[in-house]
Amino acid sequence: MASVTEVQSLLRFLKEAKVPIPLAMSKVQELKKANLTNPESLSKAPLPKLLAIFQDEKLAKQILSTAKRVSKKRTSSSSTSLNPAPKKAKYAPSGAGERLSPADLEDALALPTFDVSNIEDAEAEINKAVLYTNRAPLVVAFVVQLLKHTMPSQPLSSRLSLAQAVMSMGAKSKALNLGIQTGAAAEDEEWGKGQPVLKVMGRSVKIMRRWGYYDQQESNSETVPSIKQEEEGLKEASSNVDRDTEPNIDIASQETIKADSSSSPLTVPSNPRANERHSSDMTKADPPVWALDLEALRKSNSSSPLISSPTPTSTAGPIYDPHTARSYLLKSFATPASSTPTTTTTTTPPPPPPAKLSKAAAMAKEREEKENNLARLLYALDLLFASWINVIGPEELDRRAFGWYSRVRPQLEDG
Repeated sequence: MASVTEVQSLLRFLKEAKVPIPLAMSKVQELKKANLTNPESLSKAPLPKLLAIFQDEKLAKQILSTAKRVSKKRTSSSSTSLNPAPKKAKYAPSGAGERLSPADLEDALALPTFDVSNIEDAEAEINKAVLYTNRAPLVVAFVVQLLKHTMPSQPLSSRLSLAQAVMSMGAKSKALNLGIQTGAAAEDEEWGKGQPVLKVMGRSVKIMRRWGYYDQQESNSETVPSIKQEEEGLKEASSNVDRDTEPNIDIASQETIKADSSSSPLTVPSNPRANERHSSDMTKADPPVWALDLEALRKSNSSSPLISSPTPTSTAGPIYDPHTARSYLLKSFATPASSTPTTTTTTTPPPPPPAKLSKAAAMAKEREEKENNLARLLYALDLLFASWINVIGPEELDRRAFGWYSRVRPQLEDG
């Protein structure tokens, strides 16, 4: 009997083979009985056998062709890397189809830290630090550290995803206000309707909950839903196909969100505003979340169900990728060029110019400098939020954070 993992892999393959999701789900049991649960077995199956299951010659040939292509690719990749050197697991952005355990994911997303072995020296260094950046990465840095205090149960991957969403939504709103872009934002067109909402620094962010994150963290193995959840999910998603729904609204995604509502108060209500929560309302009972990328969802114009996953995968719904936010932070905080004027009145000879570095060495030095600057900024923000969280509480801290950001953000020239 096929395991839940094999069923998930089979559904991912059928989706890659352009088989409609409802049809794929309805054929899972027949494929399991025929022992056709992976691309390798499907590639070796005779066409009449596939035709008997799918009853569509064109679709059967399409599945067979895709299975042979996927199997050939896997065989080729395994033969070209016989004994690869062990490498540290790297985080793969969403869409790459790879999965990491939550522990490996969080480790891969770790941000640089500031050395605070000597508090006085650290604060003195922070006070004299000057960073060269723009507004967008500063917003991301603010939100990442803010959520560390207002939503302490959320791991770094979730905080980065939410921070990227807040920044992107702000940029989209600004572009629309300035006339750089036309049309309505995706959330105004009701994309993602019915998904839970979190309020973060004044932005209403649609989210998808990462069911199984802590289970996978405890077992240190690939998280898959229980067999009961899998069968219920297949049944619900299949029945949703025949429902009368509004265009562009993914009812199956709402069922995914509600799958474990008995253990949490965050369910999909009849009142469209009733599912909106403040970030400070999140508790340790709440699972980690992904921020949904509604603009990407609109561009894909997909009616496929949004599949909740503890880690980003190609089958998950369009989310704001935490890896993107991390990369953006690492390269966005430079040190401004020194503006100290040289003097000609002193008799002291000027210091010799520094030795010219190679291009690779110069890039490595610049990268290290930017990471150190980011570490300083994150530490300073951590000090700020930690000093206020117990005084005004998480909700008021979230409200004031945007005002603090507005005071220190880079000023833009008119026009």
